[in-house]
Amino acid sequence: MHRPKKIYIESPGDALFSSVRPLLFLGFIMVFVLVVSYFLVSAHNRARQDLIETLTMERELRQTHQKLKTEMAGITQSRLLALKAKERLGLTKPSEEEVLVLK
Repeated sequence: MHRPKKIYIESPGDALFSSVRPLLFLGFIMVFVLVVSYFLVSAHNRARQDLIETLTMERELRQTHQKLKTEMAGITQSRLLALKAKERLGLTKPSEEEVLVLK
């Protein structure tokens, strides 16, 4: 049996990374990815901080709203009570001269 001879041909472009260009390109890509990552992380942190501030403000506004709602209910209830007393019983709030304070 006859084996064919293998022939090897060398060419100057066979060596991997024989020039500096691929290394520069990889370096540029790495720097680019790092810069973009930095900007994305900082944008995410700013958006997160804004969201936290907005939620805090919303919570404070809800608490203020609830407090005002409670106060309004109390005022409305006392006005309603005065109106019912006037309509049904003919009662009115006495003036300062009509009130007698006993000690």
